[in-house]
Amino acid sequence: MPVLSLGSISLGGLGLGRKTIATIFAIVFGVGHIYLGETRRGIAILVIGIELVLIAYPGSQNISAINLQAITTAAIVNVGLIGVGLGSIGFWIWQILDARKIAAKQQAIEV
Repeated sequence: MPVLSLGSISLGGLGLGRKTIATIFAIVFGVGHIYLGETRRGIAILVIGIELVLIAYPGSQNISAINLQAITTAAIVNVGLIGVGLGSIGFWIWQILDARKIAAKQQAIEV
């Protein structure tokens, strides 16, 4: 039995299925896994997502044009931060797709 679960939230009156609700929670709040009862996985995803944003966001304000003749430490750091930013977007998309996959498996088990 999960310690923390949002699974008791019912939006059935709106005609939304479990997979749709999990997708909405994953997109907007990043808690689709917690809604599905995958608490440990959901908290880990939430923590990693917050850390990626905290690493990438402050650096995105210092992005400067890269001069190929003089690659400085700042330019290398900026490229690294861009990579982290793109990685965080990829991570966000992955966790949405993963929540949908788990919801589909749970729905198949219930039927």
